[in-house]
Amino acid sequence: MNKRTIEQELDTTGRILRTTIGTSMEPMLKERQNIVILEKAEDILKKYDIALYRRPNGQYVLHRVIKVRENDYIICGDNLWKKEIVPHKWVIAYATGYYKNGRLISLDNKKYQKYIKTLWIRRKKLWIKAKTRALIKRIKRLFNEK
Repeated sequence: MNKRTIEQELDTTGRILRTTIGTSMEPMLKERQNIVILEKAEDILKKYDIALYRRPNGQYVLHRVIKVRENDYIICGDNLWKKEIVPHKWVIAYATGYYKNGRLISLDNKKYQKYIKTLWIRRKKLWIKAKTRALIKRIKRLFNEK
């Protein structure tokens, strides 16, 4: 069987549907519960677009554009706080919508637009939680050394 890459499918059809895997885009996209509509990226994406990119190791990643720069993007999953620098050339597609419980959710939807405006709060909470965990771990290590 000849398995085609996502890039080959996009070159042929321009648009594909894929089930999401992983938790980095929760709460918007639940692992293996949502189908995302992806279109071939031919232009520079905009802030808040959801980019599908391929890392040099071959791994596909679906994360949100946080900032657009001249040669790259700052990208982060909605359920993450660490950002990643992604060159424009790694991006192969962007999401135009997704299916939730069999219902099409457009990324022009008002509820979706409200959701992306509150993402910075979610990311700040995740950062605080991660830093607190790291501090507690460090304190426990100090007490265990004595």
